[in-house]
Amino acid sequence: MCYHAALRYSSVSTIMKFPGKRKSKHYFPVNARDPLLQQIQPEQETNASWVVGIDQTLVDIEAKVDDDFITRYGLSAGHSLVIEDEVAEKLYQELTRENLITHQFAGGTIGNTMHNYSVLADDRSVLLGVMCSNIEIAATLIATCVILPAVPT
Repeated sequence: MCYHAALRYSSVSTIMKFPGKRKSKHYFPVNARDPLLQQIQPEQETNASWVVGIDQTLVDIEAKVDDDFITRYGLSAGHSLVIEDEVAEKLYQELTRENLITHQFAGGTIGNTMHNYSVLADDRSVLLGVMCSNIEIAATLIATCVILPAVPT
């Protein structure tokens, strides 16, 4: 099994969001295209290129937890670490049972990079993904956990 946890400690919950496709201005690639002309001028497939990534696919999970939760599972905030199968399963069960999960996303370092590239550059990319086993939502945890402590209200 492949389990991975990345903890990020913050006293304030912040979620970085990407604004979506940029049609009016391109930051990269350097040959910015006019989005209006692009609709009537199809790309030359002979000159087309793809950004390709190979990665083990993961699920990124964001959850709000307190310091006791982090201590109970032997985790440490601000670090990326590999956790045992049993710990990952118990951790995920508690997150689900207590309704602590705020978001779940397709993840993995290269997968995230490919997505961000395509969104920010409005260009093509492809991920050749590898899974170490079938992902069964709410049954098996194959995840990168981004765990944020609960913020006092």
